[in-house]
Amino acid sequence: MKHYRPLLLQELDVRLPGLHIRRLRLNRHLPEVDAVSPHSHSFAQIHCYLSGHGTMVTGNAPCEIGPGSVVFLPPRRVHGFRETVGRRPLCLVLDLDWRGGVKQGLSQARLSQGERTTLRRELAGITRLPDPGHSGCRMVVAAAVLRILDTLFRGLSVLPPQNQAVPALVRHFERELQSAGEPLVPIATMAARMGYQTDYLNRIFKTATGLTLREHRDALLVGRARRLLRTHRRVGDVCAQLGFADQNYFSRWFKKYTGVQPRAYAASPTERRAALAV
Repeated sequence: MKHYRPLLLQELDVRLPGLHIRRLRLNRHLPEVDAVSPHSHSFAQIHCYLSGHGTMVTGNAPCEIGPGSVVFLPPRRVHGFRETVGRRPLCLVLDLDWRGGVKQGLSQARLSQGERTTLRRELAGITRLPDPGHSGCRMVVAAAVLRILDTLFRGLSVLPPQNQAVPALVRHFERELQSAGEPLVPIATMAARMGYQTDYLNRIFKTATGLTLREHRDALLVGRARRLLRTHRRVGDVCAQLGFADQNYFSRWFKKYTGVQPRAYAASPTERRAALAV
């Protein structure tokens, strides 16, 4: 019996050292179902509840679930869920193959309101992509999923020790990019500002995140462009705000990463955004 309605299902193949991200799902529990029978998976999972209340039964002490609850389930851990009265649970699920998952064991935490807002923003960005299978879109999705995973791992305090420096390095790169004052700032300039040789920093990013510095920079900028197009609608205004001197070049650049022209993206329907509302 189906227990939920998938609002988003994104098949992934993002590989980091010792970690393989299989897929991302966003599930809304069905009104006629108030319990999920105990079951298990051969892979690890992270469940993050963006809304709803209930109890997750894991074989040990039950985990009380509320908005912001995040649970790491190691492979083959039997788990079920019983809903309590209130809003239908909305659950973000990541399926993972993690080398240290069994040793880590079951973990539970509660995300802050700011962290939940971050997750909703990233998920909304993925749902608005016109064609997630487009080669440029896949890069944007991968970058968003890595940011989602970073938020969840930090919330759970289960980030593998050997990778603890990487998210801080990525956030440093993002801060430098935001303060650069130009959209397509040269990668060599970014590396120099961070105190690294370009080739060395690029290898760190590629190994740790699966994206090059250039891909990461462009994914962040595409995200900004998409948000602005939803707000302003006028392509010329967005182009100017992002610092592109040539609107035609901006349109070609945007289509490369999304598969559609910015004008068409701004006019596209947004019905799935309501599904993410609290």
